[in-house]
Amino acid sequence: MKLKKPEMTINGEIQISYNWSPGKAGERFFRDLRDHMKIMGTRCRKCSRVLVPPRIFCEECFTDDMEWVEVEPKGTLATFGDCYFSTDGKRLEKPWILGIVRLNGSNGGLIHYIGEATAEELKIGMPMEIVFKEQREGNILDILYFRPVKE
Repeated sequence: MKLKKPEMTINGEIQISYNWSPGKAGERFFRDLRDHMKIMGTRCRKCSRVLVPPRIFCEECFTDDMEWVEVEPKGTLATFGDCYFSTDGKRLEKPWILGIVRLNGSNGGLIHYIGEATAEELKIGMPMEIVFKEQREGNILDILYFRPVKE
């Protein structure tokens, strides 16, 4: 069966606004981030794993016996990549860099922007720290970016 080619196409963009619930763990995480500039995780009382982002159960032990703990706003760069395209597909002159930073005292990591460094300056395993936004709103962008720890 041969498909009929459309006679006309229209290029355009659609922006969709939405609201979503971050759930119990996400709500506490974002509230403490916004109000106190604290990074909170949950520790499994059975296996002692500290999960960041926090969860209400441990996917290793399948238990919901969790306690809230604060973790450092510093960590280690696990991986990173640079991108020369914006989220809408337009070419950028200067790339933005995303990385995964495993926060000290946790078994998890946050995916976020890397700032104050070029991809050439970054090395897997290097120490990183959070730069917080001054006016926080209660979402992940309250963390402006991670940057290399200055000696």
